[in-house]
Amino acid sequence: MPISREYARSLFVDLTQSATVPLDPDELLHMPGLRQHGQVFFGDIALRCYKHKARWMYDERDIRRVGQALADVLLDTRDVVDVQLPPYRDISDRDPEEWSRPDWRRRLVSWMFDQARQKAQEGRPYEEWDDSWRQIQANGLPGNLTWEEFVAASSRHRHSQNIAGTRPLRLLTWSGEGWLLPRAYAELLDRWEQREGELISRARLCSCGAVGPYWGGWRRNTRTGYVTMCPPCSGMACRSYTGQMRDVLYESSRRRGARADEYLCRLCKESPATAWDHCHDHDFVRGPLCGSCNTREGTASPEWFLREEDKVRHLLECRACRQQRTLPRRYHTGVVLAHLERTERHGRCRRPPYVEELAYEHGVHRFELSCGWHASGTWTKDISAAEKATLVHAFVEAALAAQDGNAPPGSRSSTQ
Repeated sequence: MPISREYARSLFVDLTQSATVPLDPDELLHMPGLRQHGQVFFGDIALRCYKHKARWMYDERDIRRVGQALADVLLDTRDVVDVQLPPYRDISDRDPEEWSRPDWRRRLVSWMFDQARQKAQEGRPYEEWDDSWRQIQANGLPGNLTWEEFVAASSRHRHSQNIAGTRPLRLLTWSGEGWLLPRAYAELLDRWEQREGELISRARLCSCGAVGPYWGGWRRNTRTGYVTMCPPCSGMACRSYTGQMRDVLYESSRRRGARADEYLCRLCKESPATAWDHCHDHDFVRGPLCGSCNTREGTASPEWFLREEDKVRHLLECRACRQQRTLPRRYHTGVVLAHLERTERHGRCRRPPYVEELAYEHGVHRFELSCGWHASGTWTKDISAAEKATLVHAFVEAALAAQDGNAPPGSRSSTQ
């Protein structure tokens, strides 16, 4: 019987009240690893995710089976083993695919050094940064990081600092010479590494036999769940979108009679589309998008989405936006942020500032700008509603001119 993620979490909590393994039931809500292999891990036990009526759910029998199995796991906290954490490796020393593979020891090391670096650099100008945070102290942690600070940081970022649905810092201890974990728990995490790696390897295979990227680049979100399709197979299964629904209202009968999943996603041009994206301000269809691209359009920061010309062109598939030389309202502030990043500087510094909106009062937007290279480089900038409208109009004019191949000098496309 399919059940919602919320009910699955509640049931799982009841079943695992006596579990000695420190679990994080919120993993059932966030579904980490969903795109990579369609499973949620708790220790070395994989729990399958299902898509039912366009919603991700679980099977109640699976929840009960996994919950009971975890409740039966016994950890002897007196039988511990030195986990022998590997040395720190900088980003430049990492192979991207190798670094993405399941490795709980390396993940623990990454958490420690990331937090130590953040503490060492916080509040200090760039010119004073050094590598002192890499030195291991008597407490086993790098830099000046204390255990209390490390645990507190883990609590603030609890969903990104789980391993296999468990909370390792609740069991990790420092002996004075090495980091210790209960033997049964360390063995459980070793089995998780192997099983997650096997699932990811199987999920990389397209039906034609081609092997996709390790991080799930060929995984497509369809109506029934994720499938693996290489770009050639996606191209053969779906046709390219060439404006068949342009200027059609989302609520029209013509849109309701057309299937978005017959087309490739208009943005990534690799995944089968799952929905007709439309302008929420004017209701015109913009084109077919896959689940991932549709989610990014709706939830990604507007200034990030506007950085790529193909995404701006997609927004301007709305007839009203084109005619009125505007964008959906949620993107207006992003246009202003991008403008300030391009035009404002701290003195003679050539680095673009970090821009953040502080407030909107009486028709005026106030932005705070800060230079990451100079501790004193912080100032504010006020933009009126009229100025914002002018910037949005100019942005759209430049985007349309670039689309036609005759961008004027100083326009958006020539300044980025």
